[in-house]
Amino acid sequence: MMVLLISRSTGKSQKTVRTILDSFAERIGDDAWRTVITSDGLEAVRTALRRNATKNTAVSCHWIRSRARSDLLWIVGDRSQFNDAGAVPVNTTKKKIIHSEWENDWQYLPIIKELAGLAGLFHDWGKASDFFQKKLRSGTKERDPFRHEWMSCKMIEACVEASGDFEDDTPWLKKFADGTFEEEIVLNILKNEAKAGKSDVTKLKKLPPAAECLTWLILSHHKLPDLNKDDRRAYEDEKRETFYEMMKSLKSSWGYENDDPDFVEKRQECFRFSHGILWNEGNIWKKHLKKWTGRLLQDYDTLKQIMKDPDYDPAFREILLNARLALVLGDHYFSSLDGDAKQDDGKWSARDLWANTFSFRNKKRKSEKNQFLEEHMTGVSDQALRVAHQLPRFAEEMEKTYDVKALKKRSPGKFSWQDKAAETIRNFRKDRGEDQVSFVVNIASTGCGKTFANAKIMRALSPGGDSLRYILALGLRTLTLQTGDEYRERIKLSKDDLAVLIGSKAVLELHEGDKELEEKRSAMEDEDGEDISLAEGLAYEDSLNDEQRAFMNIFFKPARGIDADKNSAFLYKPVLVATIDHMMGATETIRGGRFILPMLRLMSSDLVIDEIDDFTQKDLTAISRLVHLAGMYGRNVVLSSATIPPDLAEGMYRAYIAGVKCRNSFFISKKRVSVVLCDEFRTEMKFMNTDDDSDYSAFHQSFIEKRVAKLTRQITKRSGYIADCEDEDTEDAKSDKMQSYFESIRKQVVRLSKENFVVDEKTGKKVSIGVVRMANIDPCVKVSLYLLQNTDWDKDDITPRIMTYHSRQILLLRHEQEKYLDSVLKRKTLYGEPVDIKDPVLRKHIDQATTDYVVFIIVATPVEEVGRDHDLDWSVIEPSSYRSIIQLAGRVLRHRIMSENIEKKNIAVMRWNLRGLNGKAPAFIYPGGGLYN
Repeated sequence: MMVLLISRSTGKSQKTVRTILDSFAERIGDDAWRTVITSDGLEAVRTALRRNATKNTAVSCHWIRSRARSDLLWIVGDRSQFNDAGAVPVNTTKKKIIHSEWENDWQYLPIIKELAGLAGLFHDWGKASDFFQKKLRSGTKERDPFRHEWMSCKMIEACVEASGDFEDDTPWLKKFADGTFEEEIVLNILKNEAKAGKSDVTKLKKLPPAAECLTWLILSHHKLPDLNKDDRRAYEDEKRETFYEMMKSLKSSWGYENDDPDFVEKRQECFRFSHGILWNEGNIWKKHLKKWTGRLLQDYDTLKQIMKDPDYDPAFREILLNARLALVLGDHYFSSLDGDAKQDDGKWSARDLWANTFSFRNKKRKSEKNQFLEEHMTGVSDQALRVAHQLPRFAEEMEKTYDVKALKKRSPGKFSWQDKAAETIRNFRKDRGEDQVSFVVNIASTGCGKTFANAKIMRALSPGGDSLRYILALGLRTLTLQTGDEYRERIKLSKDDLAVLIGSKAVLELHEGDKELEEKRSAMEDEDGEDISLAEGLAYEDSLNDEQRAFMNIFFKPARGIDADKNSAFLYKPVLVATIDHMMGATETIRGGRFILPMLRLMSSDLVIDEIDDFTQKDLTAISRLVHLAGMYGRNVVLSSATIPPDLAEGMYRAYIAGVKCRNSFFISKKRVSVVLCDEFRTEMKFMNTDDDSDYSAFHQSFIEKRVAKLTRQITKRSGYIADCEDEDTEDAKSDKMQSYFESIRKQVVRLSKENFVVDEKTGKKVSIGVVRMANIDPCVKVSLYLLQNTDWDKDDITPRIMTYHSRQILLLRHEQEKYLDSVLKRKTLYGEPVDIKDPVLRKHIDQATTDYVVFIIVATPVEEVGRDHDLDWSVIEPSSYRSIIQLAGRVLRHRIMSENIEKKNIAVMRWNLRGLNGKAPAFIYPGGGLYN
């Protein structure tokens, strides 16, 4: 292809761009280049430009298609230097306007910074205790009678008690701010409390608002309060509707104490502070404490109004969430650094109190003390403040991808509904403004291209309707690799724009052709040994430039290597394909920092959840929290499934609305909520009354009624029947019943394969490919063996060829199976026409067969139901849930084009499943929640 490259770069970037482009193309002007180049070569040019881009870079690439036509392929850098077609301005005008910069919309950012900064200064205060210092000096791994988080909170409680006011924070904050704090009084309070007995030291008193916030942040900076299963039962019927009620319930038994009798005797050591608590000696820490308590006092009236009990401002949830995120990031970052102890420059005055050793990062220096306590808490506070200040920028300025040609093209034939859906959304936003967030439910039928449609919908929902930045969350781990390939092939997204996160590095290695991954990993760990980097494999292309790396270094320890690059790619890449369990870490992580990366990603990305009704009730609770978090960050959410029940959609909508209400209370700008319902027939979009849940219910019900009316008029591609099980009423032994059941399945295979087939052009033989779907793996293997060993096939004039496909299959074999099935079961031909079968494996079996019918049988578990883009001739189904039957039916005649209704039945549903046939209850279990009889 012939391309024209135009640069509008300035400053040092101009020289860099010229150097790069001179290497690939002929310069035909000061900042214009022309060359004939392959698509791979052009991608290399784009990657080189992106890796060296700065804020002053601006390069456009045009494909010269003919004398009168050129197409804009891409823009690297500052898009404002070009219009949508890639043209440059010939003149500029200036107008004085009031800019609403990214940080100004975060009206409570000062309070977030104040809480995060103070929490950093107090978060490890409890490490000043004699017990912890003794443990640190001895280098032992002994567990604490009370964890340092709990002791830090008790010390704040003592500060409040010393002020004499448990209702208002002003007195105790003012003592720190004006320097009148008396360390000895607080130490006496702590000493006396330890003597008072167990009940006083294992509970927290009701504290004033700011102290309560700081207590929560400190308690949760390593782990969330958590009970064991037995103790949880006492709270099963309890609810805590306010923050104060929740805090009142917390005790040291929620994961902050050691109940061993030997440790109970040592608890008093946790309340002794022989080396003080930093106020008298920690000059730098004291200076920071004065500054930030003073700042909080300035905004205290606002915080107090937000936390007015019981009418909390919804913004409070987002304030605390972001403050905790900043604190935990600050703690992880600073804990990973080497301390100043070796330099011994006298900077830190409290030199008898230590915060940590190298034990969690360097085994050779495990007993060597690393950071002073004053140094550590001051450093964590400073880093938490830097992170908090950059959160708005993180939310708004992450990378998007533009100019995706495949999404601009019109979809063909049966997929034209995708363009209509995108156009409806684009027009609605154009007419009613872009100050809205959207909740989308895509219920198009199986095989209609929902995955590709969701990409078009996401583009239509983006600011300006021409960019992409979202997360595609899926249910099956291997499915992400398949979907990643589909995106790259169909949407023409490169690894520069797409990252695929999978749950197993072995899967990634197989998928990528067994490429060797680096063995050495620069782990980023906290004091409890919790790795916050991605433990999973990430398929991506490293294209970050120096400015982007510098920005990421604010949040994570500056380091190169597989972990640092992987974390950056996870956050920066415009499109992330991941299994939903990785994203659920944002709301479900109890211990450690595994929530950080998914939460940061969701802060800047829309969310698409595929096949949401494929999850258990417990999963759905977690997913609803994820949807709520997306609403809190003002992100669009798409639920995609052909079989989503109305009550599930409404439940997710309510969670989303609750999140958006928090967002609108937190931000200055407000977002209206629009709902989009779409299928292959129509797309409807309207604003919702967020105070009336019935508004959504009525809208959804009306849409479903219209959908049902349309479906009844469609060409029938699938027709089923209920197949009886032989001897189902007998009292035979379990093994005899199973054999009888398998024979019933075989008979359905014979019937269906003789009525649903394609004719091989070369031999004239009747060939069919179908699935026998079993609910569980053991019966799946047993029915495969039965079909394989059965000797009655010749009587039926059938040559069977059988493949067993399930999730416990040897990983290498399953990988090869899926790759093969994905290729041979894409059959986009006219229904009923003879087929020239060229696949060498199928060709060999057909040519060797001596019967008229050649039947390829895939005996599979539910792994075949979701996400596999297969076109089958027939299926036999051991029943589970309705949804399971519908999903598998969607694989029958999925691709082939039909002009009239089918004449023969092509789906058999067994009357019983094996559990039901054997009298077990519940009959439908493992997988899915069906009926109990």
